[in-house]
Amino acid sequence: MSKNNILIVDDDENIAELISLYLNKECYETEIAASGTEALQLFEEYSPDLVLLDVMLPGLNGFEVCQMIREFSDVPIIML
Repeated sequence: MSKNNILIVDDDENIAELISLYLNKECYETEIAASGTEALQLFEEYSPDLVLLDVMLPGLNGFEVCQMIREFSDVPIIML
């Protein structure tokens, strides 16, 4: 049985690690990106099943990242 992959995008390291810890405990695989640019790069490498996306990010904000992902994917995105 394969695990579901979740990409966590948040510039607050403590929040991202806490979310990851809880999701890993529930048997989800997680990757963490701290910026919009890093999120787009990891999205292509990691192929997540879900994206947890913070709105307030350095560089590209969450809305811009969401729009860019939507250009090539329909993966579910939860905006935080």
